[in-house]
Amino acid sequence: MRTHLPRLRAALVLLLVGSGILFLIGSTIERNHRHHESATAKSAETSGGETGSGGEGTNPAEKHVATSSGEAGAKLLGVNTESVALSVVAVAVSFLLAAAIWLWPSTLVFLAVAVFALVFAAGDARELVHQLDDSNGGLAAVAGLLLFLHLAITALAASRLSRRVRERCPLPS
Repeated sequence: MRTHLPRLRAALVLLLVGSGILFLIGSTIERNHRHHESATAKSAETSGGETGSGGEGTNPAEKHVATSSGEAGAKLLGVNTESVALSVVAVAVSFLLAAAIWLWPSTLVFLAVAVFALVFAAGDARELVHQLDDSNGGLAAVAGLLLFLHLAITALAASRLSRRVRERCPLPS
C-alpha cells in the first residue's frame, strides 16, 4: 500500500504538469488562429468594401470580423475564459497543485485537485464541441486530449480520496 501512494502521487503530478503545458500550448494556438482569422477577414473586408458590393452588413466577412473582434472569448461569470491572464493562472494553479500533491498529500489537496480537474474537464468538453463545430480538427484533438487527461486526474484523485475515507471510517464486518 505504501508503494502505491508514491506511484499515484507521481502519476497525478505528471498528469497535472502535462495537462497544464498542453493547455498553454492549445490556448496559444487558438489565440494565434483567431488572430490570423481576424486579420484575413479584415483584409477581405477592406478589399470588398472598396468595390462597393452590397449594403452594410451583407458581406459575410464583415459579419465574421464583428464576431471575431467583438468576442475575444466566452465570458463565464464576467471573466473572459480565453484571456492570456486566465491561461497563465490556470497553468500556475495546475503546477501548484502538482507541487502540493507531491509535498503535502492531504485529503484537502486531493479534493482540490479533483474539483480543479473536474471544472477543467467541463471546460474542455465545451471547447471540444466548439472546435468540432468550427471544423478545427487540430484544436479539437487538443481539447479531447485535455478532456481525457482532466478526467483521468479526477478519477485518480477521487480514488485516493475514497481510500482515505475507507481508512478513516472502516465499514463494520
